[in-house]
Amino acid sequence: MEEKSEAEQQALDAQTKGRVEATKVCDEAWARADQVYKEAKKQAGIVHKEARKIAVDKQAKKEAKEAYKKALEQAKKLRDAITEEAMTVFRCSYDKADADYLETQITSQQAIKDAEETHQEATKQADIVYKEAKKQAVDKQAKKEAAKAHKEAIKQAKKDHHEAKTKL
Repeated sequence: MEEKSEAEQQALDAQTKGRVEATKVCDEAWARADQVYKEAKKQAGIVHKEARKIAVDKQAKKEAKEAYKKALEQAKKLRDAITEEAMTVFRCSYDKADADYLETQITSQQAIKDAEETHQEATKQADIVYKEAKKQAVDKQAKKEAAKAHKEAIKQAKKDHHEAKTKL
């Protein structure tokens, strides 16, 4: 598994949190839309029942039935509009979280690439300096000091490289 930088992990955490929140809001909107629909249907049924009771002829009963059908149709349209809006917000939230994470990943990968190049260059320079110091060393102690300095430079380059990769 590839190690993620702190920035990537934070973006991934934000993406996950955003998705959870978007899902929660969407689920609540769907539940409310369903509740609104059921309540509207119930109220339309009550009105329809009462209208049929007071209707005196066939035409009035027919009009009451038509009004009931229209009320149900309007309730369905309202429910559908609420759920459609919830889905639009949900998709936008998901898309934004994905885009933010992708942007962070791209930035992070570029920084890691730059850190790799910097590490390679630092190691290369340490090797060059070490070879030159060895050539100019006049005794064993000087060569030993050059080797120690080279080892420290490589160690520092590795440390800097690791920090750059994980703490962008």
